[in-house]
Amino acid sequence: MPARIRRFVAPMVVVLVLGAGAWAYAARPGESAPVPDRSKESVARLALRPPINGIFYRWTEPQHRVALAKQRLIVGCMTKLGFRYEPAPVAEVTDGTAERPSPFGLEPLPPRGTEPSESLPPEQPRSKAFTRALYGDPDHKISAKGASLQVSRPADGCQAEAEQRLLGGTEGRLRYLRLRLQLHDGQNESLERLDQDAQFRAVNERWRTCVLRAGVETTDPVTLVKSLPADTDLYKHPAAQADLRCKGETDYLAISYTRLAAEQSKWLTENPEVLPGWRSLQLRQSTVAGEVLG
Repeated sequence: MPARIRRFVAPMVVVLVLGAGAWAYAARPGESAPVPDRSKESVARLALRPPINGIFYRWTEPQHRVALAKQRLIVGCMTKLGFRYEPAPVAEVTDGTAERPSPFGLEPLPPRGTEPSESLPPEQPRSKAFTRALYGDPDHKISAKGASLQVSRPADGCQAEAEQRLLGGTEGRLRYLRLRLQLHDGQNESLERLDQDAQFRAVNERWRTCVLRAGVETTDPVTLVKSLPADTDLYKHPAAQADLRCKGETDYLAISYTRLAAEQSKWLTENPEVLPGWRSLQLRQSTVAGEVLG
């Protein structure tokens, strides 16, 4: 299935030194290699340089155990209520990263035919009683609000009970939501600040000049990708290929993610209560998960 346009700018939500890598791609007639000088894996690691990105998108063994513990708590709760709940398997810790957005537009494409499937398994029909047991009273919720986003979660039900056990009651859940929203705001603010960063603006100008030589007139990679139809075959489209080639030639992604890391670090320094609070909740969840899993 051809690579199609997906989300590129983060909707929500540690510096690694990285060496360049290379990977082979046999282009078909009329196609060019996705990018010449960086592997998909290396860019995935590069994207974790920004510390808030690392919080949101790095998938670690402690997080894996917390997810397993949460499932066990939910299964036990549902069983007590007379329901059989079979959760989806928890993702294994493989490359250490979770699915993430691409804030700088297109990133290196995998060899054709190896793209991950976008299809989701069909939702199993559930009774109203089952849904009520799992998610609680739909009219009874807790909520938290950030600068640009408000989220709500069930106040009761088996899922809420599991989160309360892991996070320390309703107040712990609210604190978790508030901190996550603060980090989301920091992620957005840091990305907006890049427009004033001299190094980012310089590499963006080098990229713009490069794609212009290929006949693509645009201001930046995000604007370019948003201008492409949703069903664009990225392996064949000349503008997409020029984008990826010029990113490789200008080291666009390495510089952009490095400058984003600097802005996110600055934001965390300006908001000194956020990171310790987040780490405290992660430690609590990890401790409780150990008790649940034994």
